[in-house]
Amino acid sequence: MKQEQGRIIKAVASRYTVATENGLRECYARKRVKGVLHILVGDRVELQRERDTYVIESVLPRTNKLVRPYVANVDVCLIVLAPEPAPDFLLADKIIVNCLKEGIEPVLVWNKSDLETCDLSEYNGVCPVVVCSAESGEGVEAVAELIRGKTSCLAGQSAVGKSSLVNALLQSPVLEVGSLAKKIKRGRHTTRRTEILPLGSDTYIVDTCGFSMLDAVDMPPEELRLYFDDMEAYRKDCRFNTCTHTNEPDCAVKAHLGKGVSEGRYARYLEIYRELDERRKNKYD
Repeated sequence: MKQEQGRIIKAVASRYTVATENGLRECYARKRVKGVLHILVGDRVELQRERDTYVIESVLPRTNKLVRPYVANVDVCLIVLAPEPAPDFLLADKIIVNCLKEGIEPVLVWNKSDLETCDLSEYNGVCPVVVCSAESGEGVEAVAELIRGKTSCLAGQSAVGKSSLVNALLQSPVLEVGSLAKKIKRGRHTTRRTEILPLGSDTYIVDTCGFSMLDAVDMPPEELRLYFDDMEAYRKDCRFNTCTHTNEPDCAVKAHLGKGVSEGRYARYLEIYRELDERRKNKYD
């Protein structure tokens, strides 16, 4: 039978919705395909009809992928922070590293600005930063402008307002909006699936469930510095060209702490470096 190509726009358990030139197809994946590859929303796939259903025959090569959120072939990742729950900048920096490694543009979005603002100047030159309020509409158009003509996804903790931001961008209450658990100030998970939503003819946004923990992307710890451009700019003045900005003497990055290098970003760099180093030790023990 003739095959079709399309893009997975929704995944619920083992059932996939694929957008093709001929409309939406509800599909299952062949066991041999699922056995080799974790199929992601955003994947471009080849389908074949079998009786009254469609089956995913193969997954086409990916441009990139992210893990938590699980999504493939995206251009921009909106990393959403808010005053409540307390912003997790370590999580944000891990996502930024993951994005840069995969060739995805990270954008830091401070939501709920109607409640409280935040000094995000340490991210100047690291990635675009947008301050907005999905509730009041402030800054939403600036977010829309950054993702226009692209496929973007949202990442961040639960209850930072990702679904509210998607609704504001869509100008329609499409997604369920959750609330904070009062005692522990943690978010209630309202997004239980991953889905691509259209924001016009050539703009798409991926709504994903929130999370509060993320392992750093798998890489040798010595490579981490390559994804901290704000610190790497000083490496030419380090004594050693291979300086990792951790324990080496005469490190220019450490010399510029608080004077061009954010102390907070550097502390989080060390935390991610330690995590990667520990993972490598455990791998070969």
